[in-house]
Amino acid sequence: MGKFIGAPKGHDRYRDPVTHQMTPALYRVRKPYFWKNMLGLAVFSAIPLTVYYFTFKTLSEDEFSDIPIPPIADDELAKLKKQYEQSRS
Repeated sequence: MGKFIGAPKGHDRYRDPVTHQMTPALYRVRKPYFWKNMLGLAVFSAIPLTVYYFTFKTLSEDEFSDIPIPPIADDELAKLKKQYEQSRS
């Protein structure tokens, strides 16, 4: 294959080779992009949060009082109760 461009094998100038923690050089390199990344995070997280909020608000305002509930006969109610009790056992 080809040669890799960058630091030699076993040497990484942005990570500590023993602890693999970020070095001050990596903090300096990432610093100019921090606020731009935070702005992007805010924008891209606001989109689904707005959709979830709108959906929750719309569904919580829904009223089902205009839908009639059909009456159920006493014998059918007793049959359903029996089936329910059998399924719980």
